[in-house]
Order: sequence, then C-alpha cells, then structure tokens
Amino acid sequence: MATAVIMPRQGNTVESCILLEWKKNKGDKINKGDIICEVETDKAVFEIEANDDGTILDIFFEEGDDIPVLTNIAVIGREGENYDDLKPDTSQSDESPSQEDTTADPQKETGNEQAPKAQPQTSLVKNSGSVGVSPRARRLAEKHALDTSHLQGSGPLGRVIERDVLRAIEEREPLTPAARAAALKTGAAVPVRGGGIGGRVTAADLSQAGRALITEDVYKDEPIKGVRKIISDRMLESLRNSAQLTLNSSAEASALLALRNTFKNSQLDTRFSEVNINDLVMFAVLKVLPKHPVINSLMLDDKIRYYENIHLGFAVDTPRGLMVPTIKNAQNYGLFDFSNEIKRLAYACRDNKIQLDELQGATFTITNLGGFGIDDFTPVLNLPQTAILGLSRINLKAVQAGDEVKFVPHIGLSLTINHQVIDGVAGAKFLQDLAQALKEINLIVAL
Repeated sequence: MATAVIMPRQGNTVESCILLEWKKNKGDKINKGDIICEVETDKAVFEIEANDDGTILDIFFEEGDDIPVLTNIAVIGREGENYDDLKPDTSQSDESPSQEDTTADPQKETGNEQAPKAQPQTSLVKNSGSVGVSPRARRLAEKHALDTSHLQGSGPLGRVIERDVLRAIEEREPLTPAARAAALKTGAAVPVRGGGIGGRVTAADLSQAGRALITEDVYKDEPIKGVRKIISDRMLESLRNSAQLTLNSSAEASALLALRNTFKNSQLDTRFSEVNINDLVMFAVLKVLPKHPVINSLMLDDKIRYYENIHLGFAVDTPRGLMVPTIKNAQNYGLFDFSNEIKRLAYACRDNKIQLDELQGATFTITNLGGFGIDDFTPVLNLPQTAILGLSRINLKAVQAGDEVKFVPHIGLSLTINHQVIDGVAGAKFLQDLAQALKEINLIVAL
C-alpha cells in the first residue's frame, strides 16, 4: 500500500516550510529512515526521513516551493501502484514535472491549432518572479537569455511553460558566449538574428541594437518568504504592540581593549586567545542583569514575568537572514565556556545545524553592529522581551581629565526598552551599571 511523505509541523507557530533540496528522486529505491529531502522553517533547517521501504513513486513539489505543513510532498510504494488519493491539491500552485509535458493546449481544444509565436525581439530575463511562468520554463529562459514576458503561453490559463520557451529558443539564432555574457552584464536587447556566422548573435550585435530598444525597467522580484518574511512580520508586530524607547550611552573601553590584547597574546593559557570584545561585553551583562530584574523580564498579556535565570539571546547574521540563538542559564558559565558556547551557536546558525529549541526562550537579547562601523542604532524588541541591548563600534571620545582633555576609547551602547514595563530611569540605571562594569572588566572577569 502506498504511503505519503508528509511535511511535518515543526512547532505550533510554523505554518509552512520551504523545500530546499530533494535528496532522492522519483523512481529511487529507498529504505525506511533514508533522508528524502531538506526543508527550512523560519527558524532552522531539518531533514525529512522516509517512513517506509519502497520506491519513490512521485514527488509533488519542486525545490524552492513554500509548502503548508501536513501536506503530502511525496509518495512511497511499489512500482505501478495507484496513489491518486495521495496527491495534494496543487491547483493553485506550480505544475508538477509530469504536468508540463502532458497539459493539453487550450488553443487546440478550441479548434485553433496554430502554435503561438514568440515575439521577434527578446532580451535577457531580468524579472523572473512572474506568476505566469512555470519554474522549469523560467529556469530554461534564464539559461538562454530569453525574455518570457513577451511569450504567449500555451499552458493552463495562458501560463508560459517549458515548450513555449523551447519554441522561442528554436526560432532565435543562438548567442555567442561573449554575447550571452554581455547580455547578463548590461541587459541589452537580443536581436532574433545577428551578424555572426550563420546568423549567430554576437556581442557587437548587442551594442548595435542599442539601449533604445529596451523599453522597460530592468529589475528582479523576489517573494518575501521564509526567514525574511518572519523577521518582517515580527518587527512590524513588535513596533505596533509595544511602546519602544531607545536610550543611547557609551562605556569606556580602555580596559576591554587591554584585556582582549592580554588574552590574545597570552603564552600562559592559550584557551582565552579566542575570547573577543563581544564575549567580554556579553559576560559583563550577565553580572549586571541580576541587579536589574525588570530588564530580564517578559510582558505576558496583563502580567510581567521576572526571571532569576538569564536566558541570553544574541543576534547572528546568516545567509538565510537574522537568527537569535539562546544561551540557557547563561549566568552559570565561566568566561571561557561562555565564549565557546557563543561561537558554537553562531556556527550552528550559519551552517544550518541549529536546533529549534536553541532558538527559543530568551529573556534578554544583545545585538552587535560594531563590526560594521555603526556608531549607534535603534534595536527593535523581540517580544515578549522587555529590553534589548545594541552594541556599536569603539570610538575615541573626548574626556575632561583635570585641566586636560584626553581622547579615550568608548563603546556605544543602545538600550531599547518597552516603556509599558520599564521606566526610562530604570533603563538608564542599567546602562550606568553596565558602563561601570565594562570600565572595570578585569574585576568582573575575576569574580
């Protein structure tokens, strides 16, 4: 009996997952437990295993599709077995690989058997986000520098499918490698016939055609989905549903820089050579937060929950977007182990190895843009947290010392608070104590 492979639900808030890569193909023999595909939620990447032995009779979605949870994505069974009852309803989604080759031509059904003709002037595909072009047709058009917006589709409801692109490619003379490269670089119009051998389109033909032939803007549309969509929705929700106030300050960083230099050049204990400024500031936060319980709290409907333990979240930039892993019970770590845990979680995020529970449960978050040369900024709360600390770059700041003015390195601190829960004075006192801790970081580390 054929069995369906279902897109599982990963957490109560996950409504859909993006299919990143098929590890197996239609027709492959598999065993229970084999990895079939890799998918992405808004938080992490995970693998889907085969739930039975057999043959992959069909796969219903393509790589890159955003698929609702609990949807059948593939079917496993015996060769020749019927599985019609397991096919998902894809009437509103892209056609499957088998549909594109068998879809009836609407023009033939109405008695008009004349094949649609490609437009005589084509250009490099720049806008590949059209809903009227199938994924396979779009990829083929991009490969051959063909503009699908001028094609008449023969698929359902006039959709441009693979055979339409193939027909247009056949009617156009081929491009030389130099012409294709030039089209990719400049977006120049591609004539149907060029001045090369046998009518081939050359780079010179593109320049002669001139940009006057390009009548539309060149752009690329990308749907907002996956991690980017979740970030977008959460940031908007955060600003709509909380009274956010940002306090900007700075802390003397002379001791931070000196201690970092000592660790880096230490011959006595090389374990600390990887401890950096970010690690030291975050470690200082752990020592200061217990004195300010309102900063380490969550606003839950009509109550405030104060935490004794510190579950410290920190922002990590990844190719998939911003991720915020959490160090649970961070106050229990020593400096060396704390630094290692920061790096372990950051690498796991960037390598798509982070676990779902490692991205949840933070009570306070730190985000650092100092490495990008930012002097100060406005962090946005990660609700229901009531505060988030932003770290900026270290700058020289003029300081009065008796009758002299000295230039002393300072690190920028930006604390955003939910003013519904935290008063401005409470936030200012936290920054004041943190600045003192950073000034005396040697003592903080020794405690």
